[in-house]
Amino acid sequence: GALQCAKGTLKFTDMEQLEKLYVCFQLENGAILYFDNSKPFELFAVVEGKRVNADLILLEGEYDCSFKGTIANNAYFSTHENKFKNIRFFKVTIQENEVKMEQINELKTSDLIPFDNEPMYFTEESYHYILYQYHENYEKEDGETFDIDEIRSISKYDVHYHRGMLYFFRGNSEPTLYMTNNKVVIVEGPVLDGTLSFYTPPHSDCIIVANANQNVLLILNTTNLDVSQQTYEPPFESAYHSIVGVHEGILTMAFEGKGVGRCLMTTKL
Repeated sequence: GALQCAKGTLKFTDMEQLEKLYVCFQLENGAILYFDNSKPFELFAVVEGKRVNADLILLEGEYDCSFKGTIANNAYFSTHENKFKNIRFFKVTIQENEVKMEQINELKTSDLIPFDNEPMYFTEESYHYILYQYHENYEKEDGETFDIDEIRSISKYDVHYHRGMLYFFRGNSEPTLYMTNNKVVIVEGPVLDGTLSFYTPPHSDCIIVANANQNVLLILNTTNLDVSQQTYEPPFESAYHSIVGVHEGILTMAFEGKGVGRCLMTTKL
């Protein structure tokens, strides 16, 4: 796809200051969850104007819990201990004005490589990645296989899964986008050089990447592999830029700055 630059720079409005450095993410229905990923963990949503806390009794005794992406109106988390030898997977939903967490799986192995922000993990075998959803057990026949034989220096790429395809992103002086096979796409360019935040839920037609060093969004339409760039103006000096979600054409991002703390702000895409 040709690289297009969208017109105009996005400006952000509607600041919501957060009392802590919450990790925030939006579900498909527009609800936003707030997660404190340091102990004691805290997870809540605002439902009909009221803060509703999740009961996190399942996380008792855990030291490390990470948010791992959303699918539809579910949010996913994982915990691990003993160098990944014991991994637990959780699903969070908002039902009847309650934020509910349930454990969906537990695996004892150190062979798994987790994705950063998709609720999946993979194993690597003879130039193939075998991908599993969190609810799937670690049986080869459950997994989805991807041929990565043609990718050199694979550790230099950010890898993300979207709608049955794997996307490998990395910074490069020359912008390139090509498929190594019908399930694997390479995306490179100067806009991918820097501190990046990826937005990849399956309900979105696009993967969106925010570059905090360049204040630019890379928008990759995964249906037709069209790529566009959109500049944006952070509301204040900030090294932390995180995409919270896109709902009905409104992009929510989190920024963090001296004296301001972490804030959520919105703009129309």
